[in-house]
Amino acid sequence: MALSRRLRKDAVMRLLEGGAALAQRCNRRQVNLILSVALRVVKACLPLRIRLARNMKAAELYRRGLVDLHFDRAADQMRMLMHVLRAGFQASGACDRFQFDESFRHLDAIRASGRGALIISPHLCGYPLFPRVLADRFPCSIYLRRSPDPRKHKINMMVGAAGDGHLVYPPPDSARSERLFVALRVLREGRGLYLTPDLPRKPHEGTPVHVLGQRTYFPAGVAIMAMRTRVPIVMVDWHWSDGAYRVRCHEPLDPATLRSRSEAAGSIMRLFAARMDEAVRSHPEMWWNWLDKRWTRLLRTGSAHADPTGPRAIPRGTRV
Repeated sequence: MALSRRLRKDAVMRLLEGGAALAQRCNRRQVNLILSVALRVVKACLPLRIRLARNMKAAELYRRGLVDLHFDRAADQMRMLMHVLRAGFQASGACDRFQFDESFRHLDAIRASGRGALIISPHLCGYPLFPRVLADRFPCSIYLRRSPDPRKHKINMMVGAAGDGHLVYPPPDSARSERLFVALRVLREGRGLYLTPDLPRKPHEGTPVHVLGQRTYFPAGVAIMAMRTRVPIVMVDWHWSDGAYRVRCHEPLDPATLRSRSEAAGSIMRLFAARMDEAVRSHPEMWWNWLDKRWTRLLRTGSAHADPTGPRAIPRGTRV
């Protein structure tokens, strides 16, 4: 099983490297054609469809056609990224695909006050582009996690540089305190910092929350950063409608109203989990993490760190 996972991971990395190289050599029409063919191939991959449908069913969100809708949105994320690599962010057209409604007034008010903000969302399709899109309206830094896989880190850096955004990342082999310092510095400069804190952690590494019918643990780093810098937290989500991603900014949460760090961690992450649950249930096709290995284990077994054996079966005859 370990060998199989390594082979799959190596295959994915080769595809990403090949896609990045192709994007830099192709024009817009060629990129769209390549992705159109790739999408048809992915949609025809029965094992992938079954795995995705099982996870959606475990969350009690599965319905006919949802698998294809998710593949469409995931492919659109890859399309935007390839066009950024091909032509740079401004010429890619990615910015025009995100539309903000009147709720953006919350970020306008924070900017007028001269403060930074922690901007958080689940991993929704389009999330790698969102902080760069936001940066044209609200000064926002892109925090690049340093992947342990040097090939993946190289691709992340390539996309970040092509996006021409304000990139921050920890030094190699940095301790948790050093990584935290990098983030705190951005917030103290009055900038926004975008994070996606919806990956399950081990019990001793996170705060307990309930989401998608499961008890899990989300990282408390968001609360720690907010308490130390006294910046507001703005939760955002978006969905695809009428040819654009419609972005909603929730009312800011002021950490000054919370009495202690432990209270802050619990209150903030429970509220984030509740809003994530609402967003994913409303538009399940948008959630990028349906195939994440930790979420697969959590949805099927109730533990993100257990072996995902005995998955719930899809009734015979169900189309995926």
